[in-house]
Amino acid sequence: MILAGVDPGKSGAIVRFGGDYSPFVHMMPVITGAKRDEFDAPLIVKMLDGCSHVFVEKLQPMPLKAGGSIANFNRGFCNGLFIGLLTALSIPFTMVRPQEWQKEMLAGIPGEDTKQRSVMAAQRLFPTVSLLPTPRCKKPSDGIADALLIAEWGRRRLGR
Repeated sequence: MILAGVDPGKSGAIVRFGGDYSPFVHMMPVITGAKRDEFDAPLIVKMLDGCSHVFVEKLQPMPLKAGGSIANFNRGFCNGLFIGLLTALSIPFTMVRPQEWQKEMLAGIPGEDTKQRSVMAAQRLFPTVSLLPTPRCKKPSDGIADALLIAEWGRRRLGR
């Protein structure tokens, strides 16, 4: 069984657990354009093809005062992209709210910042997995950490 966890933002990541549940980490494939970056949908399809189940973080709309309309449109587009791709590929998937997976996966991790807590939890659970987006980076990616934790949360849900 091959499972995947997805942190769907443009700075997010896709993590696949192979048959032995060793994680394969991929930064979210994005094509850099002149006006704006776009998701590389064909590459996302290749990454998710063959998965038995995919767990995707469900992006929530924000109040207008906290970052509102354009951000909410992008969140809706991103959710729709993954729902569409996974439906077209006939891959079972679960959309999971951040609060739902974070409640379990960040339990016992001190602090207020969920990004830092995610990095700490991922480093504890997967000490051999690099959270650096590239070999030259010095700061761990919370996108990789979130995708790892979402995949692990999903693995636990399926009892694997």
